[in-house]
Order: sequence, then C-alpha cells, then structure tokens
Amino acid sequence: MEPLSPQDLVVRQQPLDDDQWLDDASEATTEPAIPLERFQTLERIIRDSPITVDPYLELARIYLHQNRYTDAKRILDLTIEKFPQDEKANFLREEAQINRSLQLHQEAQKAYDTEPSPLTKEPLDRCHVELNVARESICRARLKRHPDQLELNLPLASALENLGQTSDAILCLENVIHQPDLRAKASLQLGQLYERAGRVPEALSAYRRAAMYRVPSPSDEVKYTAIVGAADLAEESGLIDSAVRYVKMLLEIQPNNSKLQTRLAGLESMEL
Repeated sequence: MEPLSPQDLVVRQQPLDDDQWLDDASEATTEPAIPLERFQTLERIIRDSPITVDPYLELARIYLHQNRYTDAKRILDLTIEKFPQDEKANFLREEAQINRSLQLHQEAQKAYDTEPSPLTKEPLDRCHVELNVARESICRARLKRHPDQLELNLPLASALENLGQTSDAILCLENVIHQPDLRAKASLQLGQLYERAGRVPEALSAYRRAAMYRVPSPSDEVKYTAIVGAADLAEESGLIDSAVRYVKMLLEIQPNNSKLQTRLAGLESMEL
C-alpha cells in the first residue's frame, strides 16, 4: 500500500474513501457486508494464534471501513507490538489516528457552528491542537521510516505552524527549498507562512521564486496562486509599483479577465 500523499496530510477535509484503504480499489465496491461471525473469527485468531499479520490487517480494515477508528487503532496497536516493522500496519495505524482526530475536530466544529460559545470553543481549540499534533507525529514517523520522502516536510511545516512553531516550520520548508521537484510548492508555502507572520519582504521574495522557477517550471496552479499572493500582499502593503507588476503578470495568464484589467487601471492611477 502506498503511503498517504503529503498533500492529503496538508489539506485533508474528510476521511479517506473506502477504496483508499485497500490495495485493490475494486474490492471496495464488491465487498459484501461483514457477518458477525467473521468479526468473532478474526478476534479469536488474533487472541489465540496470531501467527501472521493478515488477520490483524483484515480486521483493522473492516473497522476503518466502518469509521470505527478507535477499534482500528486498538487492533493496529496489537499488530505493531507483534510485527513492528510491517509497513501496512504502521500506515493504517497512522490513518486511524489522523481520521479519529479529524472526526473529533469535525464534531467539535459542528457543535461550535450550531451554538458558538466559550463552552463549545474550548473543545474546538483542543481538537485543533490535537489534530495538528497527530499530523506532526505522523509526518515525523513517516520521514523516519522513509527519509527519501522529503515532500513530507510540507505537511509537517503546516502542522508546526498551526501549533505556533513558526521557526521550526520555516526550517522544514528550507530543508526542501533546493529540491527541484519541491521548491516551487515549498516557496509558495513559505510565502504564505511569512505573510501570516507579517514578514512582507520575505513573503514577496518567496512568492516571486515560486512563480518564476524555470527548471522545472511550477504547475499552473502554483504559479497563479503565488502571483495572486504577491499582488494582493504588495497592494495591501502600499507597494503599488510591485502590485502593478504582479497584476500585469496575472493578465499575461488571463488576458481577458475584466476584473484584473480594472484592477490594473486603478493601481496605475495610484502611481501617478
């Protein structure tokens, strides 16, 4: 089973779909309901004669399918005690952790949206911290097992920033800023981080790098997002010449965008 993509760890808004728990996605659509006897058989095998990892993983996947993340983690904890080097067991245990944290966060968010108050805000804040602690822990664990997966520094930086560890988040991004396949995304994320920290010159520099790398070129989405970030930040900061330059770059991408044309005219009138 492939590790979860770093992007999923950054922006995950919902638990994985059922077919993503399985090595063969087709199994998810054809698997019948699990009879109670199968649960009992698997639990008995695990209790009495746990020779291989297979019954552990089968039972864990069943629980994950049913969003029973606490039960899945219980089984996977036992799995890792007996088979500590099994990658599938470690992967699924981490998925159970992140999904349980996400589940609790969603429930707390729903309660706060329904009735905003200090009583509902406190558990929401706590769940937010716990979710990012889980993300940090999982990213570090996967980097330890797979040090070549440098892209995990991106979600790790996101989690650290959300935990108030801005300096550590910057270091994570700087770890990959010179990797050709990661530097555009890392520069964009670094620009957003610097902007939220109020470090305007550094943010603009990072946005500019993210948009202007040549080999390899950034994706269209990364390039456009970086230029938008630079244009907005320059305008908000009163750097009109810079804002004009970035809006012109946006118009090179979308020459018929009337809103951008109007925005450019307004900025150019401010230059006079």
